[in-house]
Amino acid sequence: MNDNEKQFEDFVSNIKFDDTPDAKHCDKLEQNLLRAMAKQSRQIKIWRIIMKSRITKLAAAALIIIGLFFLFSDGQKTLYANAVEAFEQARTLHIVIKEYRDDKWFKDHEIWYDREAGIVEEERYEGRTHMRIDNGRYEWRYALEKEFIVQLKSYRDNDEFARQYCAEWLRYDPNRVSSGDMVIDGIPCDMYVLSDSGAKVSIWVDGKNYVRQVIQVRELRGQKVESRASVEYDIVIDQNRFSPKFGQDVKVINPREWIEELYPLDTAIFTRKCLGFVFAVHELKACENGLKYMVCSTRLSDQTRREISTGHPWTYYGQSDLFDRYDETYSYDHPILLGRLKHDGVIINWYLLLPSNDRVRQSPGCDVVVSVITANQLEEKCKAEGLPTNEKFRLNIAMQKFQEHQVSLREIVRQVYSLGEKLDPIVHSFLLKQVITKADGKKIQVGRRPAIQLSEEEYNEGVEQRVREWLELMRLNK
Repeated sequence: MNDNEKQFEDFVSNIKFDDTPDAKHCDKLEQNLLRAMAKQSRQIKIWRIIMKSRITKLAAAALIIIGLFFLFSDGQKTLYANAVEAFEQARTLHIVIKEYRDDKWFKDHEIWYDREAGIVEEERYEGRTHMRIDNGRYEWRYALEKEFIVQLKSYRDNDEFARQYCAEWLRYDPNRVSSGDMVIDGIPCDMYVLSDSGAKVSIWVDGKNYVRQVIQVRELRGQKVESRASVEYDIVIDQNRFSPKFGQDVKVINPREWIEELYPLDTAIFTRKCLGFVFAVHELKACENGLKYMVCSTRLSDQTRREISTGHPWTYYGQSDLFDRYDETYSYDHPILLGRLKHDGVIINWYLLLPSNDRVRQSPGCDVVVSVITANQLEEKCKAEGLPTNEKFRLNIAMQKFQEHQVSLREIVRQVYSLGEKLDPIVHSFLLKQVITKADGKKIQVGRRPAIQLSEEEYNEGVEQRVREWLELMRLNK
């Protein structure tokens, strides 16, 4: 075992993978990986290529290991340095990412970069087009034909973003394979290859040290998954692309303010301050067959925001989750997470509460355990002040009025799906989690984005199946 392999093995051994998934597992796994990677000076954007496939989305956790293998390889500095230097001389880039599926190539992702004007991204999913424009001052996100867009202060380095697409692969010790040299758009290119038992990445570099093409291929359950990124340099780009123009009927919003207006604290059923957060219950409704529907949120308090100097909108500060409450002889409501939305220190959770027996079925309120955890700046603040970094408390709401407004399960599904679809891609929302098995046999939970990874019909079927299985387990399927 060489030093790189030992470093990789030590890194992976320090990441905790649970065999049995729970409601927090996916988020904790994600954060463990992000924190560990943040300590490294080099990062690789493997996701932009591999996450386009329906198949690879289901195997994303297994592909993390492939990405980490590349992450810890010592790159050929001269090769990478030459590519970076070449990139620094380029004024514009045009990147097209295609995926091969159903015996055809589909253009799923397109990027325009101008060193002075900024970045434009266009992503296509099942007939939908999602846009991101960043001019270095502001970022706009929207989906075509939607009635609103989001405007944020720019929070990322456009030059670094573009450089990672056209040079980053060369950091990771690719092997020279002259037999694969070829001419791309009339330009002779040398071939380099990164390979692992589960994937192969081929990179073609021209005589000016420009990366011209990257192809990623892997086998999954006997099927070949292939994605291709092609790069053009110093082309003429219409400058109108970098100046967003919207119709009079389109509303420009601040997403955090919009979410807080949708679920305000002053009308909440229940609120509690906890570890720098404010936990709130916004809706609690009775549903058919003894089910209950709950919407709750966890958001940084105003004081916490001032004290921790919040980062970019996707920074993770922690979250809350609901769990079954047990006493010595009795179990209470069983929560299942229908969906989760995260943005700028605000998290909205949609839950179904399932009965554990007939007594719970007849209860007008709810009785569960709330677990709150902190992360990153908020966790550091708690530690510095000698406070716990996580907390649990009982949430017991027993109010008769919730029985008066019963809703159907189908209505709940439609409402949650509609909200998730409307907010995506402005703020990513993830719906009913599914359990997937990784290559090593371990299981994890992953959420799916509405419309892109999960249709409303699939979502409805998934929710109904979860409810049915639980009621059968509890022998309540009457």
